[in-house]
Amino acid sequence: MNNSLRNLLLALLMAGLSAALNYNSTANARPLDEVIESKYIRIFVYENFPPYSYYGPDKKITGIDVEIAEKIAEKLGVKLQFFIRDADENVDDDLRNNVWKGHYLGGGVADVMMHVPVDDGLRKRNQEAVIFGRYYTERMGLLSDPAKVGTSETLAPFLSSKIGVELDTLGDFYLSSPATLGGRIRENVVRYRDFKRTMAGLKAGEVAGLMGPRGQLEAALKQNGGNYLISSPPFPGMSVPRWDIGMAVREDSRDLAYQVGDIVLELKNSGELKKIFAKYGLSYFKDFLD
Repeated sequence: MNNSLRNLLLALLMAGLSAALNYNSTANARPLDEVIESKYIRIFVYENFPPYSYYGPDKKITGIDVEIAEKIAEKLGVKLQFFIRDADENVDDDLRNNVWKGHYLGGGVADVMMHVPVDDGLRKRNQEAVIFGRYYTERMGLLSDPAKVGTSETLAPFLSSKIGVELDTLGDFYLSSPATLGGRIRENVVRYRDFKRTMAGLKAGEVAGLMGPRGQLEAALKQNGGNYLISSPPFPGMSVPRWDIGMAVREDSRDLAYQVGDIVLELKNSGELKKIFAKYGLSYFKDFLD
């Protein structure tokens, strides 16, 4: 092997090693003292997830989770850096990519991840992450047009009327199940690619109601207006009709979790969380699950 080729191979090897080391160091967790010392905190929010985190007309990231993140940084006395990505296939992937390991394409991880379901199964599957800081209880809901289906707060009217749902969501799976009302509602389900199109379908009269997370429904009603009825009826046979929302850090950043958790509790007790949710049209459900 001549010297030029040897030097080239050595340079490539060192470049690869350097990239690997850089990736790992970027992905390392930052405990509380490092966050304070650096004078900034990096908080993950989802890219296209209204009303929790989304780009507004001014092209700036906004939403409920964004405002909570701003409060966290303010009370820690550090600057806020947003870490923004779209959702992956599932929350397990999101925790891996954004909290404890990092995406294979690089970019590192966040110090804190917003909008993580507080779920025992998720915790057991992701022991490299710490899920904490419950700040909201979400539940499934219905948004219906009383002029078409009356004021019934059940699924019964949709045995004969069309109901819209976002494709491949909990609402879609539930309404498509043969166990839901004996499978009699499946033929009336209209599926849309995203929630924005689902709401547009209701406004256009293509469906008489929608099913989805109540927070999305309330925010859509505030933004779009209209004489619609929102309810959260029992959904027979649904395994998870309501779920708590919290945050996550890497397992070796527990001290950061404790501090941020205390801040969120302070925001909850002071009524500031309720005000943030109300700004986007959401009822603030704080009856956390045990």
